[in-house]
Amino acid sequence: MRNNLRPIAKIFIEVSFATIAMWVSGQLSVDFSFLAVPITLQSLVAFLLPLLLNGRNASGGILLWLILGSLGLPVFAHASFGIDRIFSNSGGFLLGFYLISFLVRSQKNKIQKGEYVRSFITFSLLHLVLMQFGLLWIFLGDFSDITFKSHILPYLPGLVIKSALASLILDLYLRIRNSVQLK
Repeated sequence: MRNNLRPIAKIFIEVSFATIAMWVSGQLSVDFSFLAVPITLQSLVAFLLPLLLNGRNASGGILLWLILGSLGLPVFAHASFGIDRIFSNSGGFLLGFYLISFLVRSQKNKIQKGEYVRSFITFSLLHLVLMQFGLLWIFLGDFSDITFKSHILPYLPGLVIKSALASLILDLYLRIRNSVQLK
């Protein structure tokens, strides 16, 4: 009976961790004076969770985070909440975090084999896919006029910084994991 609870406990712990990680990463933002917009770490976390946890559990945690935020818990960036956040400029990015977790899961073995530069390129491309999904949502919902100057350019420095940081975290994780497995 005890061994049967281990997989269930692991699922619960990982889904809960992923949900909390998405919530916390949206509350923390770094504001550099030379950047037009602050940087939150949600995309970085959404990309790393499926690589560091069981992929299904990571996606499940991101989905739970979306549901909790839609139901009114202040778990979205800057403690925002509500279904109206989904039907706004932010909605495509919020839903994109969940969808991108499937893309990361499908490429997990390739991403985890890569060295730092390859990981950086992969994370940069994932950011661009997420940006395209978010911009498509804005366009289809007619939430605002999309311009390069307002919707793309301000976010590119953060994209580069988060991709570099994600690559570093993944590299450190893989080094630690490999050294532990060798012992």
